[in-house]
Amino acid sequence: MDHYDGLNPGIFFDAAATAQLVFTTDLRIVAANKRYCALLGRQPRDLIGYQVFEAFPANPDDPEASAEAELTASIEAVVATGKEQQMPLRQHDVREADGRYATRYWRVRNSPIFADDARPDKVTHIIQTAEDVTRNTLGERADAARQRAAMRGAELSYFELDPVSGHLIQSPQLDALFGFDPEDTNDAVEPFLDRFHPDDRAEARAEIERVARTIGADLHLNSRIILPDGTMRWVIGRGESVRDPDTQTVRIVGIVLDVTAIRENEARLSEALAARDLMIAEVNHRVKNSLQMVTSILNLEGSATVDPAARSSLRAATARVNAVAAIHASLYEDADVSSVWIDRYLKRLTTHLRLSLSSDARGLQITYDAESIRLDTDRAVSLSLAVNELVTNSFKHAYGPEDDGTVTITLRRADENMILLEVADDGTGPGADRASSDAKSSGLGQRLIAGMAASLGGTIEEDQTNGWRTRILFPE
Repeated sequence: MDHYDGLNPGIFFDAAATAQLVFTTDLRIVAANKRYCALLGRQPRDLIGYQVFEAFPANPDDPEASAEAELTASIEAVVATGKEQQMPLRQHDVREADGRYATRYWRVRNSPIFADDARPDKVTHIIQTAEDVTRNTLGERADAARQRAAMRGAELSYFELDPVSGHLIQSPQLDALFGFDPEDTNDAVEPFLDRFHPDDRAEARAEIERVARTIGADLHLNSRIILPDGTMRWVIGRGESVRDPDTQTVRIVGIVLDVTAIRENEARLSEALAARDLMIAEVNHRVKNSLQMVTSILNLEGSATVDPAARSSLRAATARVNAVAAIHASLYEDADVSSVWIDRYLKRLTTHLRLSLSSDARGLQITYDAESIRLDTDRAVSLSLAVNELVTNSFKHAYGPEDDGTVTITLRRADENMILLEVADDGTGPGADRASSDAKSSGLGQRLIAGMAASLGGTIEEDQTNGWRTRILFPE
């Protein structure tokens, strides 16, 4: 360097009040002033000649470390524009003499140096001015964490815990919640942990240890505490871990809430719901028994009736009542008293229809294929009655006395919001033309089918190709 008035300009660089580092455009360090070396705990020989990130490697335990990429982008901008670049606040931890990394936050300004006399517009070096703002940044974040904890409610049980030493700073409300006088605990966390329920204590300690391992981790405690008089209270703890701006140690700050009343209300509500479900189950059981009694009476009437038409009508009425009774039997047996797995019910209904229609004696088969679908009680009753009528109609109209055949019941989801019920037969007997057959009968079965489809909110499609096929499409 040239000398001016007998002074070396390097003296001014070394004596600057700000930390400054000079490096080439490929990030190789050529100079560092005293302030910079003191700030980073390095000697010039530890820096000069090294690449910036050889001298200051990223913290391998910080997966979000991105200072190298940001510095490279900033230098490229300085070289391209010849103008100073101010980098945003950035964390870049510094490796200490013992090999551990200390958390550091920096504000950095990169300025161009034009040292090529032949190319006065060419940026040859960068002078970097660095400001360590770790204490202010961590202080702001700790204050923000405290404010977030305080904002969760006024007059709450606030605490600040050093998880390593066990030192606790707490509000009087926390002492009162755990049944302590202010002088009882000596600002230690152990007396508080000792009042956790024995079954919850290990989990509480593990949660504190988990949160202490990562800055910014959220604390979630849901535990019981036992007071000196034996009273049990439910509490929840909410907070987060921060780094102390003075000591760099981890702190956990947060609040504790007494939620005993909420838990007791939840328990009472659960008991009330259980009692309600028990009552509904009992009602379903009684309805099932009453309907079975009705079917018994109808069977007796049918046996005593000599008129074939009356006997047929009574048999049909018995089948319809049995279809409804089976639904209530399913509700009584299931934990959910308001709905049924309709696929399981169809299996039971198919067995009942085989017996009531004497399908084996006639050489006819009933098969079913149903997806696992749960329906509420009212719609399950409507669907069961529709299936009962459709299968009965197939047996009545599609086959002659000597015919063999198969009636197939299918239930599946047609798309995300619709369910398709299909009952099909392969009958081609003299009564297979369902329209002409119904014209000769009362048409009650068809009216029931239409009514049940309407109660399901569905539509009916019929097709007579190689038998008879009825589809009911309804919303889930």
